[in-house]
This record gives sequence, structure tokens and C-alpha cells, in this order.
Amino acid sequence: MLIAAMSRRLNDGVDYATFRKAWIPDEIVPDDPRTRVISGLNIEDPRELLTIALIENAEAADIPVWMERLTPIEARRYERIKDLVSEPTLNAVYEVVAEDDLSRPIAG
Repeated sequence: MLIAAMSRRLNDGVDYATFRKAWIPDEIVPDDPRTRVISGLNIEDPRELLTIALIENAEAADIPVWMERLTPIEARRYERIKDLVSEPTLNAVYEVVAEDDLSRPIAG
């Protein structure tokens, strides 16, 4: 599994509802590997937005293939949100190396 993470700030005067309306894709790609996207606002600074996409059933080598299909959709979405948020301070894809439930013992 891969995780894509992006952190950015909502601009002054922009609330999350306004951002979200612009952020929602205008086209769906049925085989988009980003099957679960979680967005959160910082409790101490509600203008700070973190978005995490869980990318299942894809390998890092697959990224160029699916990004080629998603680039036009992402470009349109960027145009809609560019005046609502700052440029990302974090924008990266990570390979999952562990997944733990901290409410249970973890075997070493």
C-alpha cells in the first residue's frame, strides 16, 4: 500500500466547505487507486489542512501510469483551488512499511 500526503493552509477568509466544493473532482476514473481519501483540519490551527490518500493495489512503479490518466482532472481541480489554499508544505507519496493498532500489544 502507498500513502499520498499533502499539507497546506486555507487562505484567509476561506472555510473548509468552500475549499471542499472546489476540491471535489469533476470526473471520476473508475480504476483510480486512491480509493480512500481522508482530510483533516489541525485542531490548534483550523486553517491547516492535511489530506491523506490511501492507495491500495498499486506499486510505486504504477504511479506514472495512473497519473497520466489523472493529470487532466487534477489540473482542472488545481485551477479551482489555487486561490483558496497555499502551495503544499508537504506533497509526497510514501510506501507503507508497517500498520499497527496501538490499542493492542505489538509483536517485535
